[in-house]
Amino acid sequence: MNTPTKTLTFETRLDLNHEQDAALCQYAELWNQVKFRWFANLQKPKAQQLNRTQFMHEMGMPFSYRVFQGVQQSIKGLIQSYQTNRNNRLVTLDVKIKQLEKTLNKLKQRCDHVAEKGCPQQAKQLRNRLRQKQVKLHRWQQKQAALVAEKQENKTPICFGGRKLLKERQTLKSNEGIRDWQCRWHEARHREFLLVGSHDESWGCQNAQLSPSEQEDAYQLKLLVPHQLRATFGTTINIDRLQFKHGKAAIAQAVWQNQVKKHDKSIKGQSLSFRFKRDKKGWRLLVSVEVAGPTEQAVWIDADQGVIGVDVNPDHLAVVELDRNGNPLQHRTFDLPLHYKNDAQRAAIVGDAVRDLMDFAAQQSKAVVIEKLDFQQKKRQYQKQDHPQYARMLNAFAYGKVKDLIETQSIKRGIRLYHVNPAYTSLLGRMKYRDRHGFSDHHAAALVIGRRHYGFKEKPPKQLIGINAKGIVKTDHPPVRMALGDYQYYNKLQRWYRPLEKSIDFLSGWRHFRRVNRVSYSVEARLDGRPGMSPDLIQESTPVFSAHPAL
Repeated sequence: MNTPTKTLTFETRLDLNHEQDAALCQYAELWNQVKFRWFANLQKPKAQQLNRTQFMHEMGMPFSYRVFQGVQQSIKGLIQSYQTNRNNRLVTLDVKIKQLEKTLNKLKQRCDHVAEKGCPQQAKQLRNRLRQKQVKLHRWQQKQAALVAEKQENKTPICFGGRKLLKERQTLKSNEGIRDWQCRWHEARHREFLLVGSHDESWGCQNAQLSPSEQEDAYQLKLLVPHQLRATFGTTINIDRLQFKHGKAAIAQAVWQNQVKKHDKSIKGQSLSFRFKRDKKGWRLLVSVEVAGPTEQAVWIDADQGVIGVDVNPDHLAVVELDRNGNPLQHRTFDLPLHYKNDAQRAAIVGDAVRDLMDFAAQQSKAVVIEKLDFQQKKRQYQKQDHPQYARMLNAFAYGKVKDLIETQSIKRGIRLYHVNPAYTSLLGRMKYRDRHGFSDHHAAALVIGRRHYGFKEKPPKQLIGINAKGIVKTDHPPVRMALGDYQYYNKLQRWYRPLEKSIDFLSGWRHFRRVNRVSYSVEARLDGRPGMSPDLIQESTPVFSAHPAL
């Protein structure tokens, strides 16, 4: 089985003298000038764009090819990021506009009904509310049209330095304030530069070579100065006593691999990329290295003995442990209270939850299975919940961050991570496993996710037996599969099941069930009182209703 790899970035603070600081500032200014010119070149029509060789001759050859690779990579990342965010905004606006149009239709009908009843005060309030909604709809439609036109024209309006700082210039009147703004604007536009490496270069990067230092757990960096700056600062800049608080094992492995490669050509080197970034405290160095295996254990945990199914939700991670035959053993909930938190707090909360999830997986010696889902798909799934509380929860939802941290931790700790098709996991979980095992909808979906890794078919029950509040028993049969494919059938089944679920509480072909209260991830709760459980860990189940004679 192929070993998964992931590029991780580790940071350290540089301790520089005045000359070294000035050299890095000049390097960053020259590098960013090339970056701005190259971006402007890419915004021209295809026929007018210069290729790399023509562009470098026009700029007077300030850099080597490898340094210019960092410029190209930085611009490519910015453009891809902007285009992805634009597509996400278009999807979000489309969903919002459709929901608002439905709300407007309901409001219009209500206005007409109230006007017919002869309630002028209430009709006036509804008309004001309707007008406000119409203004909001018009504003969203204008944003949508502008983004669509920008996408069709293939424009990428990126502001280097930030739009917030650029707009601040319009409010300044005094010469002193303008001069201060110009300094901050220059610093914001020339505060970083990137040097990319390759596995076949000396020490993983020919322009910035990281090698062991005489001091223990420390490194020295040899930075090659561009030709235009060598008359002032010399050929190289030597920065010593570099120490990394995090990622020591990964960086030590990469440096050792590059060091051995100098003597043994059969060993493949490790590429290192360096990003120099300046802030209020000084210069920071961010080193990117590709990690290809666990750093703490030598054996990978695979799916031989079972898996951990994970359903990622805006406020928690629903986790179910399964054996090799797809049977649930226990379930847990890792809470994500992200609302009313800033970015740093959210990152810490997500990191703690993912760490506890991976601790649980390592304790059980089982692989992890999640949905192969992007953020916009997950967001559209929860935008159907038309409720203010869900809207606030969704605003703080960091699905991409959760997914990225799970992938990173799985590689660091040697736990295999698998992705499965997310189609209809919630529907099948509700129909087959929610009431049978006393699960929530999300834990039932996590069970389906884990079973799907092993290829188990989730066939809907032949009949659904339900009982309403009056005690009336009703039986319904799902639509016939006939010649439909799996997902065509599930789509048809979903359209049949959704209104049925709202009208009656159904038991998925199960005659008796118990509802287990949701427990925190700090408490272990197994299902149905299976043998081997500690009695104090079993939560008493409360019967919702006794078995009806007709069942």
